[in-house]
Amino acid sequence: MNLKVLAGVLLVVGLVLGFAGGRVSNSDQINDLTGRVTDLSAQVKSVESLENQLAETKAQLENVNVNELYGLVKLEGNAKAYKIGDLNKMPPLIANDNIGNTPVVVSWCPLCGTLTAYDRRVDGQTLTFKVEGARKIPGTEIENLHFRDEQTNSVWAQGPGLAVEGAKKGIELQSYPVQLFNKDVITKMRVEVWQP
Repeated sequence: MNLKVLAGVLLVVGLVLGFAGGRVSNSDQINDLTGRVTDLSAQVKSVESLENQLAETKAQLENVNVNELYGLVKLEGNAKAYKIGDLNKMPPLIANDNIGNTPVVVSWCPLCGTLTAYDRRVDGQTLTFKVEGARKIPGTEIENLHFRDEQTNSVWAQGPGLAVEGAKKGIELQSYPVQLFNKDVITKMRVEVWQP
């Protein structure tokens, strides 16, 4: 039921009951009822405003081309941006990179739409990754990009950053947060952009 209709029904019911019972003879009760109607009207306007904002946001998101977005990774005062379109190729590209002194791997999974950033160091060794292909994450029905490291020949699931086979099986890469921005924001921030 629409909130406007509900507010109107509550107002009418309140007035009818008040008059029918002879209980609205006192001005305090009338003022109380008027206050409640005012509160309900404000809530209805607030809900309508929120519905309009959500509809506008949804329309904007439907027009976003994910390939034009950049993932920003910040580490210890350093930052670098990764354009999703540069990673979202066939086969997908993986960024074996450094942000400051930290070796990172940044990747986009076209199957599940995830952009991830992980530390490439495991047990004191810096790993270099290459695309292994698409597989289901063991124990799930989720298809995900997998990559293989050149040093230990282990296979890693991109989404959870977890080694699913090989010498490092069961080890999870340390993840870093990735924020999404459009090109204008990245340009204004004067952030270095990874080049494939």
